[in-house]
Amino acid sequence: MSLYFEEMGNKNGPSIVFIHGGGVSGWMWKKQLEYFNDYHCIVPDLPEHGKSSNDGLFSISDCARRIADLIESKAHGKKAHVIGHSLGAKILVELLATRPNVIDHAVVASALFRPMPFMRLTHKPFIYTLTTLVLKLRSIISLYMRAFQFPDATYIENARADFQNLTSDRLYRIYDEVYRHLTLPKGLAEVRVPILVIAGEKESVLDIVSIMPNAHAVFIKKADHTYPWSKHETFNKLIRDFLDGK
Repeated sequence: MSLYFEEMGNKNGPSIVFIHGGGVSGWMWKKQLEYFNDYHCIVPDLPEHGKSSNDGLFSISDCARRIADLIESKAHGKKAHVIGHSLGAKILVELLATRPNVIDHAVVASALFRPMPFMRLTHKPFIYTLTTLVLKLRSIISLYMRAFQFPDATYIENARADFQNLTSDRLYRIYDEVYRHLTLPKGLAEVRVPILVIAGEKESVLDIVSIMPNAHAVFIKKADHTYPWSKHETFNKLIRDFLDGK
C-alpha cells in the first residue's frame, strides 16, 4: 500500500524526503519547503495521519519500508537526502538500519531512544480516550496552539484539523509504536551514510551519535521540540550547511 505524498520545489534538483512527526502531517514542513525550493522535495503523510489517514495502520517498520519504496520510485537516482523529526526521526533511524542504500544524507531531528518511566504509567487505552476527548475542547486546543509556537495561521489551521481527526485508537497505536521502539535497532554501527543529529537544548540524542560512525550532533540553543518551525532559520541553515558539506 502506498502513501499520499506531494512533490514540490525544483523537480530537476537533488531529492529530499521530509518525514513528519506524530499527530501532525506534511504541512509541518512549510518553512523547509520554502527554504529548500531549489531541491526536489517529496513530502509524504504517514499512515493514520493527514491525507494518508485511511492508508493502513501505523507502524514504524512499515513506514520505513513504504518510504524506501517511495524513494526508489520517485527520487532521482533512487536515492534521497532524508529529514525526519520526532516520530519521523525514529522512522528514519529504522530506515538507516534496514535500507541505508536509498539514503544520501540523513538528518535525524529529536529522535527519542531512551526509556520513559512515566510512559509505563500513562500508556493505557483509557488515557488516550481521555486525551482525544480533551483535545476536542476549544480552550484546550488554544493552549496547545500557543505551546507549539506555530509561526502563522496556516500552521494553526492545519494542526486543528489534524487534532480533530485523531481518534483514541490511532493515538494509542502511534504511541504504542514509540513505546515498543525505545531502543536503537540493530545494524546501525555498519551504516556509513553521513548523519546529522539535531536536538533542542534539553533533548538527549548522544546515544544515537555514539553508535553510528558517521553521525555528528548539534544542539540548538534556546530551542525545544518545536524548532523545525519555531527556530526554522537556524534549523534550515544547519541542514543546508550539512548537505553542502560544510
